[in-house]
Amino acid sequence: MIAAALLFLITAYPAFLLLTASPTLAVIVFIVCWLSVLKAAYSGVLPSVMAELFPTRTRAAGMALSYNISVPIFGGFAPFFAASLIQLTGDKHAPSFYLMLTALISLGTLLAARAQLRPGWVRGDGA
Repeated sequence: MIAAALLFLITAYPAFLLLTASPTLAVIVFIVCWLSVLKAAYSGVLPSVMAELFPTRTRAAGMALSYNISVPIFGGFAPFFAASLIQLTGDKHAPSFYLMLTALISLGTLLAARAQLRPGWVRGDGA
């Protein structure tokens, strides 16, 4: 997940630059596929990481609340933020700033979660 968030951070702006420089079908499909691969890499692991963050007793409620609060905020308001950023900056690449901000927030959260989880999970040895 950290690698996917880093790649989102690093490639969001160049992807938008490429889209505006060469808005062909092939480029659009390539960018959509690239962002989809990053999203799948991130989201595929998300449920297991979220499950690790909560004790068994409160796992269902913790996962439900955290997921169902964050998705509407960050995903539901994304079109609003994208349009607002374009209007405020006059830059048609500005929606990439929102992706980059969410990637930074995600990286910070992942690093904090990594520090909180048991040492075996961090080392990857399952201890």
